[in-house]
Amino acid sequence: MIIDCHAHLDPRALTPEALIRKMDRHGVGRVALISRMTETIEPQKSFVLLSMQRILMNSRLFNPVAETVSRSFYDETGNLRSLWRPFTKNWQGYVKSMMPDNESVAAAVRRFPDRFWGWICLNPKEQPNALDDLEKWRSVPGMIGVKAHPYWHHFSVRSLDAIARRSEELGLPMLIHLGFGSQGEYRWLIETFPRLNIIFAHAGIPHYQALWPLVRSSRNAYVDLSSPHLSESFVRGVVRILGPEKCLYGTDSPYGFEEPDGTYDYGAVKGWMDRLPVSDPARASILGGNFLRLIRV
Repeated sequence: MIIDCHAHLDPRALTPEALIRKMDRHGVGRVALISRMTETIEPQKSFVLLSMQRILMNSRLFNPVAETVSRSFYDETGNLRSLWRPFTKNWQGYVKSMMPDNESVAAAVRRFPDRFWGWICLNPKEQPNALDDLEKWRSVPGMIGVKAHPYWHHFSVRSLDAIARRSEELGLPMLIHLGFGSQGEYRWLIETFPRLNIIFAHAGIPHYQALWPLVRSSRNAYVDLSSPHLSESFVRGVVRILGPEKCLYGTDSPYGFEEPDGTYDYGAVKGWMDRLPVSDPARASILGGNFLRLIRV
């Protein structure tokens, strides 16, 4: 089965029904959904901005520059600053969502149980009873793990201590999007919770090469290959360095790729996977086999 392990439920851009039609077109059996990340719909970023981010974050030399640039993106309320709006489609900008909408994800999973699984998105900064939320949503059949976004939600990785500990006890994987500084303490997370299956989103953004040796040597650490912040050549390098057994297919749908009609191009990242210079068994592992081993369904 082909499984997209990293997609967002944002009906403003792509309804569940439309997503299923695109899944069918590209042979994807299931998608693991995450709640939407923005209050206003996230527009497509320019090629210039994406290219700059790729270059800066894939170099240890330029990583401090990447951190400085990243800190300039948003104001204290989560709005994309006007400086960066020219680098989005039609200068739209967007506003972050700080409170995860797990209810909508659970509703989609209940409605289409044979096509969707759900991630339980938790923000300990805004959810003082995050452990209660974890217990609430894990009782819903098809909710298969925890998603944490220290970068987007501005919290330290160490503030996930109780959530990670409980996830480890329950055998639930954690999908995490790292940030800089205390938002990116991946070594602490891996070493403190050696039995927790950890998937680092978007190939380990923004740490990439600094993170990969630890992923390669750690039994329970993986990366997904989603996001327009990556590229096909970059993904090939990740698979070559880490090995297919450490990589998972994901799209970050419905953000970042567009078809001619303006809808999300669900085949873009799938095409990267189809063209990987790996054996068919290795490709099958990336496209779903690895993820199936990480979840309890």
